[in-house]
Formats: sequence, structure tokens, C-alpha cells
Amino acid sequence: MDPHTPGNDSANNTVRIRKSDNLRKSWDSSKLRSKKIKPNQSLHAQPSSQQSTRPSSVLSQVSNLPSGHSQSNLPRSPLYAKVQNIQYLEYELHKFRMQRLEEAKLPIYIPPMAKANLQARDDDIFPLKEKVQEFLASDRKVMLILGDSGAGKSNFNKHLESELLHTYTCGGPIPLFINLPAIREPDCDMIEKQLKSYNFNDEQIRELKLHRHLILICDGYDESQLTVNLHTVNLFNRPGQWNVKMVISCRTQFLGQGYRNRFMPEGSSHYQGQAIELFQEAVMAPFTKEQIEEYVEQYVPLEPRTWTAKDYMDKLTTIPNLMDLVKNPFLLSLSLEALPGVTEGKQDLSTLKITRVQLYDTFVRQWLAVNSRRLRRNVLTREDRDVLDQLLEAGFISMGVDYATRLASAIFEHQDGNPVVQYVHVKDEKTWKAKFFGTDPKTRLLRESNPLTRAGSQFRFLHRSMLEYFYSRTVFDPSCHNDNDEFAPQSGIGSSGPALSEANDTLFKRSLLTEPSVIQFLCERVKQHPCFEKQLRAVIERSKADATATTAATNAITILVRAGVRFNCADLQGIRIPGADLSDGQFDSAQFRGADLTGVNFARSWLRQADFDDAKMNGIRFEELPYLQEHGPVNTVVFSPDGKLLAASLSNECLITYDTTTWTRIHQHKERSQVLTIAFSPNNRHLAFGSEDKTCRLWDTVSGETLLVMGGHTRYSM
Repeated sequence: MDPHTPGNDSANNTVRIRKSDNLRKSWDSSKLRSKKIKPNQSLHAQPSSQQSTRPSSVLSQVSNLPSGHSQSNLPRSPLYAKVQNIQYLEYELHKFRMQRLEEAKLPIYIPPMAKANLQARDDDIFPLKEKVQEFLASDRKVMLILGDSGAGKSNFNKHLESELLHTYTCGGPIPLFINLPAIREPDCDMIEKQLKSYNFNDEQIRELKLHRHLILICDGYDESQLTVNLHTVNLFNRPGQWNVKMVISCRTQFLGQGYRNRFMPEGSSHYQGQAIELFQEAVMAPFTKEQIEEYVEQYVPLEPRTWTAKDYMDKLTTIPNLMDLVKNPFLLSLSLEALPGVTEGKQDLSTLKITRVQLYDTFVRQWLAVNSRRLRRNVLTREDRDVLDQLLEAGFISMGVDYATRLASAIFEHQDGNPVVQYVHVKDEKTWKAKFFGTDPKTRLLRESNPLTRAGSQFRFLHRSMLEYFYSRTVFDPSCHNDNDEFAPQSGIGSSGPALSEANDTLFKRSLLTEPSVIQFLCERVKQHPCFEKQLRAVIERSKADATATTAATNAITILVRAGVRFNCADLQGIRIPGADLSDGQFDSAQFRGADLTGVNFARSWLRQADFDDAKMNGIRFEELPYLQEHGPVNTVVFSPDGKLLAASLSNECLITYDTTTWTRIHQHKERSQVLTIAFSPNNRHLAFGSEDKTCRLWDTVSGETLLVMGGHTRYSM
């Protein structure tokens, strides 16, 4: 989730505002008390220990302002009029601070850990709060916080804002949280737009711009579909422009090579280019077991529950692989909500398999079921009661899922995936938005029952991944293909979507390669539903003769490869898959003759004896070759003469043989000492190896038996 830390930037040239105790107390009670200025009193601020003595803005004299006098009681002087306006500005800042503190409350917060960058080791982590403190106290200007979907970036940013607001002192840096997807065109006048949403007027904004230092906390760079450097295009820290430090968050999956160029600030002049010394980054780490336990301890008391914290932890640790899933904070929150329903009636939890998409299925089903019961208990108007009865008869859960799926599709179609929908009925009642946010009773009941949040006129799903989950259902609807999966959603969830062969399907309309979370949901559907794999294969086959299936085929083969489907010896002649991501795929002996492979990513893929004759290969990427991950250092490896076997010896005295067609282990043999050298027989059947114990041994690669041991050597057998 998230931490924070306050900090001062000693390198900036802001002038600190000094307040009297009386005025500070008056703000706390939202009342202003009077205080007089002596006629000959100076209007110059006292210089700080790090600044030369020079005239300063009248902002520094707030401690001497007449707080209780009306305009008519002041001398008719532009200077005094300005002084009074600045006092009012500080009062507005106080109201803004109180409002944001109330809005920024989090029911559960676990301080996250992080590593220094994407290349750093996963076990080299530190408290993210400490790094933010260091950043705020340094001369750096931009700190990028990266994390996977659901890693807790937004919670961290909100908690950071709350901590900085708590420690704010008059005249100090002003923390300003900006939800980037909610700002129209944040690449222009971003701060002004955010301040106006809090009712600051133009004069107050001008004063803040000229005389105050801001700490911008920018959340959701990836969700706003931005590609520009916000620090650069907004001219931050330029003469006469906003003086800021920027903390900005982004999903790791959104980034490509050279991503730092989107965030790194420029030097003191345009001629210097980007300055790495002004930039810092951190990557949020998954939860540790201790953090998961702490989260559960905070979760249980939030409302009455039949389970204790120990009950939850027992289930999390017993169900296979679930602890790995819930290292993601958002998935942990979904799991805790879903676990009672998932485990009900199950005796042996060690045989229960739960995936990410199943957690979302269960969470959505339970969310809608709870809201269905709530509506049935509530006192409704006759019209609302009639509409509710119709929804219940049609299947409330299925209708709710259908509403959310259609909304997700519309958001991607009309807003390119920007998750925030602005709806003002008078202005938008004739747009696509009215179908989901209008005043129609059916629309309203379904909207209020779905996992959506509202802030004024802005609507969005609880989490970005929830939008992506529902969008993935536009490609494949699991309710139509239960396949006897005991954990599949109840029959009737969702509406039956169009067949994959129809040209208006999401798979055909939009490339999903920029939506890795959507692809991940669909990968898990492939593993659950064999019919989905067959449908995707059919789309790839169709692309051989039908150019309109090109986008769908690119999506389909990317999903299948990500799901671990092998294409060894596959007939892929003439397929059209430009731009597909086939990294880590298995294509040994595959036929790509005449295929359109323009821009395909084959990094780390297995391509032995693959046929690329007459294929279009402009921009194709092979990059790093594939590898086999072992648990210890490898001493030596050798291929069999026919190339069908690979033998490897490890420093932990293991000898392993692999089938090079599938790269699966055939045999693993534990020796008494390290194997130093290996050789195959000409017929590929036998393996001879020399060991550190001064013996030579002969091994049968089919049975895995040791056939002969030759000892008596005076030196290591090499």
C-alpha cells in the first residue's frame, strides 16, 4: 500500500511565511482575529540562514496582517489590499488542507518496500518511505515510483499526501495530489486545473505560482495514456514558472525501453538536455509474509466477521500458490473478501487451485450478490421496486456483469482506456455515457450495485485492474463455457458475447499488446477453458486467407504464447501476425514459410530448425536467446549427436538430461561427487562422465541406470 515523508528543499528560493500563534489558532478554529500593524513597520522578510539579505514578497509579512478588519477599515493602498488577499489565501489553503485530510483517510495501510530500479535484485529492498524522505530533502526534482498493477501505488501516494498535509507548516511546501486520469490534458497547465477544482481563484493561483513551493504527487501516469514528459511540457522549475518537486507513479507493464525519458527533468537550461542527477526512481516490491500478516490483522477488525486473523492466514498458507498471488496488495484484498465463499464446504484445501482471474470472478459475484440483498431490504419507490423485480427475474448478477462489461468496452472504445468518466447529465444525456450514468432507474440500480466509485461528476471502477478484468470478458465470456470447473462463476454470470470469428469482436477491433493485464486475464482463461484455446487457434488459421483477421491473429497467438501453449512442429505457413509478442515461446521445427512476421518479438524463444523461408521479417527481434534455469552452478553441458538430448552437470552433484523438443527433464540423477565432464556415445543411447571422486561412469539415457563404474584413477577424471 503506501508510505510518505515530509521534507524541506533547502535549495529552493521560496520565502517562508511566519505566522503568529494567535493567527495559527484562529485558523484552527476557522475564525480570524485582529492584529494591528505599526505605521512604520517594515514589510521585508527576515532572511533565512541560507539566503542573502534581500527584499522579499509581502507574503513574508503574514504575521503582521490585520486579520479581523474589514476592507473599509484598511488604508486605501494597493499594498495593503494585497496583504489582505494573501491572508485570505492562507485561510483557503487551510480549508483545502482540512478537506484533503478528510478525503485521504485509508482503512488499511501497510508501509511498502521497494528496490532502487528495475535492474536491482529483488532481495535488495528498503522502506519506500525512507527513499521519499531522502528525495524531498535532496536537490532532485522528479521521483518515479513504479509497480505492478495492484502493487499499492495509489495508496502510497494518498498516504504520502496525508503525511505531508499533517506536517505542513505555514509557508512550507504545499503537497498537491493529482489524479492524472481525472485531469483533462495534464500536459498543459496541470497545476492550475487541479487548483481550480479546489476553488482557488486566478489571483490566488498566481500568488502560489510566484511565491510558493509545491510537492506534486501525480498518480496514474499509465492510466491517463500519456507519453509526454509532464515535468518538461509544463515548464516546471523554469524562471517565472511553478517551483515543484514531483513524485509520479506508473505501472511497470506500461513502460518500454528508454522509459526514463518520459520522466527525467531537463537541466538548468534547454541546452543541457535531461539531467540524471535530478531524477530518482524506486520499484515497489511484493508483500512479504510479515506484511501480509499485518494486513490481515488490520482487515479483520474493520467489520464483524466469523473468521479470525489466524483463520485467514491458515487458508492463505494451505491453498497451493495462494501466498504467491496475495503478495500483490490488491489481490490480497480480493482474496480476503472471497476466501469464505471459496472454501465453504471444501474439506481438503491443499487440492484447491485458485488463479488471479478466479479471484476477480468470485469477488464480482459476491459484490453483486451483497448489493442485490441490500436493494431487496431497502425501502424503494414503486418504480424502483418494479425495475428491481425485473432485474432479479432476469438474473441480477448476470445483468450486473453485463452492465460492467459493456461499460468497460465503451471506456476503451470512446476514451482509449482512460478509466475516469466525467458525466454531467444536462451536458451528456445524449452521449454514450448516458447509457451507463443516466437517470433511467435500471441504469441507476445497476450502476450503484457495481464495483464503481464516484467523486462528484467523475466515475471509475474500484481499481484499474477491475476495468481490465471486465474488458477481458468482451473477448471471452466464461459463463458460456463452464467446463465443469468447480471454481468457475455461476452459470448465468455475464452475457454471451459474439463468437471469435465475428469481425466486430474486441479481438478484431483493437490490439491488446499495450494492455498486458488484459492479456494476463485471457491467458488464465485459456488454461481454464480448452474451447477458448481452440477458438484462438482458429483465428490464427483464418488469418492465412483473410487479411481482416490480422489484428485478431496477432492478439490470439500472443495470448496463447503467454499462456504457455507450445507451437513445436506447428504449421504456421502464411499466418499474418505483425507485431505479435512471441517472447519465451516454443517454436522448434515450426513452419513460418510465407508468414507475415513484421516486427514480431521472438526474444528468448525456442526456434531450432524453424522454417522462415519467404517470410516477411522486417523489424523482427530475436534479442536474448532462451535459457534453462537451474538451482545451482552448471559445470558442463553437451548435446547428443542427433541433437535430441541435452545433458548438464551441476555443482550440487546432479546430472540431468533434457528432451530438446519440449525442453522438459527426462532424468535427474544424484551422484556422489561433482560431475566434471560429459560425452555421448555415437548412438545417443549412453552417456559417459568423469567425476571429482576419480571415477568414470557409463549411464543409460533411456532407463537412467548406471551401467558401469570405472575407478582406480590417480587424478580427477576429466
